[in-house]
Amino acid sequence: MRYVYTTTILLVRHGQTESNINGYYMGWTEEDLSKVGYKQIQRLASRLASQNMAAVYSSPLKRTYSTAAILAKPHGLEPTVSDEIIEIRLGDWQGLHRDEIKQTWPEIWQQSRTDPSTVRLPAGESFAEVTERAVRAFNSIVAANQGLQAVIVSHEVVIKVIIAHVLGTSNRIYRQFEIANASLSKVQVTAGKALLVTLNDTAHLEELR
Repeated sequence: MRYVYTTTILLVRHGQTESNINGYYMGWTEEDLSKVGYKQIQRLASRLASQNMAAVYSSPLKRTYSTAAILAKPHGLEPTVSDEIIEIRLGDWQGLHRDEIKQTWPEIWQQSRTDPSTVRLPAGESFAEVTERAVRAFNSIVAANQGLQAVIVSHEVVIKVIIAHVLGTSNRIYRQFEIANASLSKVQVTAGKALLVTLNDTAHLEELR
């Protein structure tokens, strides 16, 4: 009789950065967590410290790697960097404030705020391209951790498109749910079928609010 494994993937968005608060789109720049962001991730690390973790995967950017390193430390792990779960490539939007983006690209901005599923950022990536690489990484991580629990530390866009994939829907739902900084979402995969168990859990941040 073939044993059926359940694999658990924890999707974690990096902790807060200054740009998350002041409205700048930093993209692939090497911005680190803010002081609040570090506190957020320490709280999450404490929450997860007693759980079994097989691996922690991280986007290569500093804010995600800092997050992943803090989460990995209680388990004696080192984060594994995956370029496929890096932030969406912002192209011409990188480094700009949202007000400047709205003024310069009003139609693309409006589409991105309602239904970004068909949007391509100017000189950047489309949401379809991000989905392709993010889902590929998710499936590879599930395959490498059969019957175990692993963490993926990434960005809002990447986590949202993975969740849309898990739910079997398109990125049209992108603006219909939130993925906050330092939030925890849980997916379980059994016999190839994925189940979203927890979405945007921030209970560990209650005392910081």
